[in-house]
Amino acid sequence: MTEVPEHLLARSAARRNALEGGGGEAAPAPAAAPSAEVAPAATAAAPAAAATPAAPVVKEPEPVPPYVEAALKRKRIPYWAMSALAFLPLWGILYAQTLSAPPVTEATQLIAGAEVYTGNGCSGCHGPTGGGGSGRPFADCAVVKTFPYIENQLEFVKLGSAGFTGQPYGDPNREGGAHIGGDFGQMPAFGATLTDAELLEVVRHEREVLSGEVVPEDQIDTGSPTEERLWPNGEPMLDSAGVLIDPEGEPLFDDAGKLANPEASISAGGEPAVCE
Repeated sequence: MTEVPEHLLARSAARRNALEGGGGEAAPAPAAAPSAEVAPAATAAAPAAAATPAAPVVKEPEPVPPYVEAALKRKRIPYWAMSALAFLPLWGILYAQTLSAPPVTEATQLIAGAEVYTGNGCSGCHGPTGGGGSGRPFADCAVVKTFPYIENQLEFVKLGSAGFTGQPYGDPNREGGAHIGGDFGQMPAFGATLTDAELLEVVRHEREVLSGEVVPEDQIDTGSPTEERLWPNGEPMLDSAGVLIDPEGEPLFDDAGKLANPEASISAGGEPAVCE
């Protein structure tokens, strides 16, 4: 016969008492015997659950200073540009080697003569283009007709009309008659104002530019930076110190400022000047 488990019996008795309305306490159900299949009780209490760690406090980020924020937002130089910038010093050195100082140019005697003519008041008396005024005209070969040889004009400009007061100067056979010192106003002396080099420059300007003198090619030193005027024999008119000299290399003027050799051009084989 199959044995009924005690717990079922207890349940059945409780049910029966409830149906019968019995007021007494139901007999307590006998404790169930442990079954052979029940696992042995735990010998030790389960350890208390580990306490949950508290969540870390998140610190609010500090505000970024404006200058830092500006630096972070600023556009960066591209990496490829950095490599290009690295070559700038080398490029600068190479570029500097391609540069050269501008050549030092020296004004020719004719160019310098124009500056002397304007800067010393000559244009105020004789006109900017040599047309004349309170002084005699130079244009249309007028000054070349008066001074067929350049040394005579150099002497007159050096001494002024005071050096020839009442005396003829230049060509005595000039067309229209010889000029007399002082009969057309007073020409100031420039011997103390101009150097010999400036004297030659301004006289050349008056003769070649304003009056139209045609100078033979062999009397212009085109090989020199200043294109110096030469004597008919090819000798320079200025020495290395800038002093006017004659065709023999001697000083052109004496101590009084007069020509030491009045016929220097003639003695050098020169001909009277002509104009265009």
